[in-house]
Amino acid sequence: MRVIIVDSLIGNDYTINLCRGLQEIIKDLTLVVPKNRNVELSSRVKVKYWAPSKDFKINKLKKVVDYFIYLFHMLFLISSNKKCIVHFQFFRRKLDIYFLMLLSVLGAKIVYTAHNVLPHETKRFDKFRAKILYKASSSIIVHSDFIKRKLLKEFPFCNSKIHIVPHGNFDNYLPEETLTKKEARSHFGISLTENVILFFGYIREYKGLDFLLDAFELAAGKDDKLKLVIAGAPFNEELGNKYKDKILKSNFRDRIINHFNFIPSENIHLYFQSSDIVILPYKSIDHSGIIHLAYSFSKPVIATNVGDFSEVIEHNKSGKILEKNSVSDLAELILELCSDDDLEKMGKYAKYLSENKYSWENVCKKTLKVYNTLIN
Repeated sequence: MRVIIVDSLIGNDYTINLCRGLQEIIKDLTLVVPKNRNVELSSRVKVKYWAPSKDFKINKLKKVVDYFIYLFHMLFLISSNKKCIVHFQFFRRKLDIYFLMLLSVLGAKIVYTAHNVLPHETKRFDKFRAKILYKASSSIIVHSDFIKRKLLKEFPFCNSKIHIVPHGNFDNYLPEETLTKKEARSHFGISLTENVILFFGYIREYKGLDFLLDAFELAAGKDDKLKLVIAGAPFNEELGNKYKDKILKSNFRDRIINHFNFIPSENIHLYFQSSDIVILPYKSIDHSGIIHLAYSFSKPVIATNVGDFSEVIEHNKSGKILEKNSVSDLAELILELCSDDDLEKMGKYAKYLSENKYSWENVCKKTLKVYNTLIN
């Protein structure tokens, strides 16, 4: 079996973790990534730094030229190995979808992981391109039954192609030497007596940070030990300024720590080890890897009832799901979980899920079954 995995994204280690698991069971494995990505894998995996760099310092014209060189390399690699499986994870440009269609016409066996059925902020022609993408794919991997149902509702012709493979954990972010909560909190000036909730990740409108800030305003008025940590870069300057203004107007702004910037991989553990609860107040979503990051650090999760959250977060076991997505209900749920005697027990159960259901051994076994289906 020969497998080529393509990931044009930077900042998400899903594909790297998948390759670390697959390298033990697939002898001929190639990973294609952007030029400016740093990948640490064994010599068993052939890493091709072909996709154009995302470095903003590089001239746009050079990026365009590099992009077409990348497509040429890909076409040559795949056409010279017609029996290989090409597994696409994240695309560099929307043009990639038409390239995938070309590969399909040429007879390539294509697997696509639909981390989201449609883009988060759907624009004109996105659904048209998605239809091309799903028709061209030989097999489609989704992370939950919710995503499968949503995909079938939008594109019923996909039924025979869909395979459910859970999202793997993010244990790769665990430090070699675990800090105590006290040591981790010392980096942010937080005491052990405070109740810390964490909002983590790239900040976009659909993630509901404004919703959380309103709920925090209510909850903080009832719990003088409650603290909110926000860590992640805003999607754009306008959105960042909107949330900064909202924080400045808060009566409890002195209890909000906002790090509106990209968080380096080596610092991620500080935020999770400092927190008691991870919170996802999303307005819409299909699936979020932040849940698996929280589980890796033994943290329970509070989330709105959207997407597949009710599948991945086991209510009252690995966290809590809002019954009604309202500001007052979110505030009450935050207060409830902060005072719950079973908070540590929930964290341990979240870690259990991370090490078993969401282990990369389990994910890779299921992924290999998808590949074998295409070969057979």
